[in-house]
Parts: sequence; structure tokens; C-alpha cells
Amino acid sequence: MGTDGKYRDLICRLHDEGVKRGWKKSQEGRSEYCIQGSGEIKILPVRVSAACSRLLPLILIMKAPYMKTIQSVVISVLGTVLALTSVGRAETAVNQLTDAEQRAGWQLLFDGKSMDGWRNYQKDDISDGWQIEDGAITRVADGAGDLITKDQYEHFELMLEYRISKGGNSGVMFHVTEDSDHPYHSGPEVQIQDNIDGSDSEKSGWLYQLYKPKNPDWQYQYQNAVNKSAPEVIDVTRPAGKWNHLYLRVADQGEVVVNGSHYFYFQKGSEEWDKRVAESKFARWPQFGIPTKGHICLQDHGHEVAYRNIKIRLISAGGYDKEPVDGTLALKGVRAFPNLKWEGWESAEDTGIHRATRPLTLTHAGDGSNRLFVAMQSGKVYTVKNDSQTTQGRLFLDLSGKVMDWHDGFVENEEG
Repeated sequence: MGTDGKYRDLICRLHDEGVKRGWKKSQEGRSEYCIQGSGEIKILPVRVSAACSRLLPLILIMKAPYMKTIQSVVISVLGTVLALTSVGRAETAVNQLTDAEQRAGWQLLFDGKSMDGWRNYQKDDISDGWQIEDGAITRVADGAGDLITKDQYEHFELMLEYRISKGGNSGVMFHVTEDSDHPYHSGPEVQIQDNIDGSDSEKSGWLYQLYKPKNPDWQYQYQNAVNKSAPEVIDVTRPAGKWNHLYLRVADQGEVVVNGSHYFYFQKGSEEWDKRVAESKFARWPQFGIPTKGHICLQDHGHEVAYRNIKIRLISAGGYDKEPVDGTLALKGVRAFPNLKWEGWESAEDTGIHRATRPLTLTHAGDGSNRLFVAMQSGKVYTVKNDSQTTQGRLFLDLSGKVMDWHDGFVENEEG
């Protein structure tokens, strides 16, 4: 993600009408992020690289007099990160690698123009049933046959987008070998399906008959405590005709993520894996799940399906490789209110007993009083003078009697 063009010219107004932000060109020709407001703020120039596709590190150093609202600074940083990354992603060309992906080792398995890296299962060529339409590998006719990569892969990350037809079914298999009649005799399959009108009980994103999304244990504890229920199985897929994003990691610990939502982990070849295979239909094929290296396969299940933005990155068996780093910044965190104490709360230094307190949100009063409101996870709301030398956070509203203690009956209930 770069800072050219519209990004440098981006100016946004926050809650405080006197606050502006945006990119500008410094005298040295560097891109700098600047904020202007009621207080004097020094902005540290930051080199913005295309590698920062997930987060944009905008570091703000405040000088007295302090800004009218700390929240404006926080929102300024987060808002810009969200705005720029969302715009950057929206404009990323289909079937192309970003600069960050290139430097991180990602490769295209399909460039939108040619299927040179693919062939039919146990064939040297590709049938007419697979065509390139609108920059996507599309199954268009009967007899298309299963499509596999020419190369084989061991440990890798795979990203792709799929669009399934109404009632349609397909699949993405990995570690496929060609020593049997069908690719699913060796390769595990991530199901691709129209979850609304599809006829298969195995839903899109599930590792067929082996793994599916499961709600965490803490969610069941919470549901029991408040007498509420939620869907048993997560489904974040978009409907037929819409593009969905699939992420698959195959390593010592595998993972499936659909549309940015984690579905499950799996360990191929583990005792748990072998138990699940033995209880599935795949138990009848002795080579299923055994190969540790093989082709990636796009399944022809008799329905129209399209795939694009197919990207792969080879990784170590451990599964997590370091991302490229452009450099480091010599920054140090500083407490905003180093002498602040909360009314009615004693720290471990005072009592010898650790009692966690967690601010959830901070906002200004908006009435010209230069006060901040701080809401705690406990249900208490404090007021604080917006001054770094302030020493007292006064209790403004106590709702702790209406808020469930995050330690009461739970193991680290982060919801409060």
C-alpha cells in the first residue's frame, strides 16, 4: 500500500471539528502524516511501505499543551489505518500480487490469462469444460474433469476466491497423488458449496467429513450463564453468485479460514486425525491422507464454479514464516497519566493482592470542561481531567452491580 495520489491528499475531520489529518510531502521528499488541531502535535515521519498491507504504523508524539481529546488521536490513527487499507485492498487488481505479497514469497498459481500451471487429473492437457471467463478459471461444461496443479507442494499457504453457482458443489483438495482413480482417494478436500441450496450435508469451508467449525468452550459457558443460545456451527459464507475468500495452511498445524473468519485447526497424521479418518468414508482408501506432498486440485462436481486470485506461498513445517521488515523505529511508550489513581480502587502495590482493572473506552465530555470519561470493564465510569499531571480519577457512575464479574464462573471471560 503506497502513499501516492489520493492517500496523501486524504483529509478527515474527527469529532473535534478543529482536528484535521492527512498526508503531505516534506521538503526532503518524504511522505509524512500530519495532524493539525487545538494542541501542538509533533508527527514523526514514517516510511510507509507496500509491505504494510495489514496495518499502517502511524506514530504520534504529543507535546504540551495536550490535545483537547485523546480519543481524537486514537481515532485518527485507527481510522486512517482502516480507511487506507480498505481503499488499498478494494483497488488491488485481480490475479496480481501486491508488492508486500511478492516480498513475502507469495506466487500466483493463475494470472487470469493462462492455465499453463494446470492440467486435468491423470492427463497432460485441460478439457474444454474448463475455460477462463472474466479472469477466473470456470467450470462451464459437463466432462470438465478435476483440475490439478502441474507442480506438487508439501508445506504451504494457499489463498483463493471462489464463486459457486446456485445449488452448486465443488472442492479444493491438497496432497493429491495420481496413483488411484480419483483425487479424493489421496487428497483431503475443503468443501466448496452453496450452503443455502446445496444438497450436501458437508458445508463450504469444512474439511470433508473430518473437521468443521466449532464454537469455543467459553461461548457455551457464557450461553449457559445468560440462558442464551447461538448457532451451533459458524457459517460466514456469502450466497451463490458472490465471491468468497478461502485461506488454507498445510503444515504441522493446518488451518482453514473463510472470509477472514477462523474455522478450525487440524494436524494431518495426528492421532486425532487418524481417528476421524477411520470414522469417515475415506477409511476405505488406504492412501487417503497419507502423502505428505502432492498436487492441489479443483474439483469438478458437475456444477458451475469459478476460481480466481489463486496464490500460494511455500512455508516451513512450523507453518509461520517471518514477514519482511522494512526497518525499525526508535520509539518508546510513555504513560499518558503516570500519577493517576482511581477512586475506590487499590492497586497491588497498596494491598499486595492483584486486582485487574481494565479501561474499555475513553472519550471526552464534549461540554468544554476538559474532562474525559473512562468506562471500566467492571461497570464503573470515571471522570478524569485531561492533564498529564492529574492524580485522581473520580467515580462518576457505578453500574458494577449490573455487570457480571469477568472472573465469576468463567475462565478469563473477556466480554465482562
